[in-house]
Amino acid sequence: MLRFALRRVASAVLTLLGVLALVFGLVTAAPGDAAALAARAGGNRAVAVSPEALAAFRHLYGLDRPVAERFLTWVWRAVRLDFGRSLVDGQPVTLRVARALPTTFALNLAALLLACVIGVPLGVAAARRPAGRLDRISGFLCDALFSTPSFVVGLVLLLVFSGWLRVTPLFADAETGLRGFLLPVVTLALASLAFVARFVRVCVATALADPAALAGRARGEGPSEEIRRALRRSSAPFAAMGAALVPSVVSGSILVERVFSLPGAGGLLAEAVFARDLPTVLALTLLSAVVVVAASLAADLVTAALDPRTVREDVPAAGGVAA
Repeated sequence: MLRFALRRVASAVLTLLGVLALVFGLVTAAPGDAAALAARAGGNRAVAVSPEALAAFRHLYGLDRPVAERFLTWVWRAVRLDFGRSLVDGQPVTLRVARALPTTFALNLAALLLACVIGVPLGVAAARRPAGRLDRISGFLCDALFSTPSFVVGLVLLLVFSGWLRVTPLFADAETGLRGFLLPVVTLALASLAFVARFVRVCVATALADPAALAGRARGEGPSEEIRRALRRSSAPFAAMGAALVPSVVSGSILVERVFSLPGAGGLLAEAVFARDLPTVLALTLLSAVVVVAASLAADLVTAALDPRTVREDVPAAGGVAA
C-alpha cells in the first residue's frame, strides 16, 4: 500500500508540472504583445505606449528573460506560495485569488452536494426496476442534461426567470445573500446530477444482479437490506465517481460564474486570459490542478483501501511481473 501511495503521489507531482508547463507555453505563445496589453490596462488602449516604457515594463516583470528561465523561476517562487504580481494592476496575485476563492468554493461545494443528494436516490430508484418507467424517463432526462453545456443551461434559466417570470432576486449578485447562488448552483449541479444518477444506477443494478444478492433475496432479505448491500459493494466505484465529478464541477464553474457575473475565481481566470495576465493565469491553473489531482489521488487511495486488488494489480512484483 505504501509503494502504491508513493507511486500515485509522484505521478500527481509530475502531472502538476506538466499542466503548468503546458499552460505557460500556450499563454506565452498566444498572439499579441502581453507587455503592451498590460501596460495599457485601465487606460486608453488606442494610445500607443513608447518603446522605452514597454522595455521597462518587460524588465520589471521579467518578460525579457528566456521562457524556460521564467518558468523555472515561477515554479520555485510558487513552491514558497509567492505567485508574483498581476500584470494588470500590480496587486499581489495571492491577494486577488484570495478575494475570489470564497465565492467559487461555495458554488462548487453546493453544486456537488446538490448533485449527490438528488442523484444518488434517483439512481438507486431507477436501478430497482431496470427498464421500468422511472428508469426510462430518468435516463432520457439525464442524457439530455449531461449533453447540454452548462452555459446553455444557465442562459435558459436566466431567460425563464428573468425574461418570463421576472424573478430577479434568484440570480442577483452573490453579495446580496444566499438567494443569489440559487440559479448558479442549480445550473452547475444539473450535469453532475445526471452523471451521478446514471453512474449509481449502473453500479447498483449490477450489484443487485450479482449471485450474492440473489442468494440474499432467496434467504428473505428485504428491499432495504438489499439496497444497503448493493451500496456497500459499489463503494469502490463511488470513490472513482467522486474523482470524476471534481474536474467537471471546477471547469463548469468558470462558465457559470461568467454567465451569472459572480465575483469568483472563474471570472478572474477568464479576465486574466484575455489580458494575458500570466501570473494570475498560472496561479489559478495551479490551484485548479491541485484540487483535481488531489481528488484523483484521494479516490485512488480510497479505492485501494476498499479493494486491495487494485494495489496488487498496480505494483509490480520483485521479478518485474505484475502481482
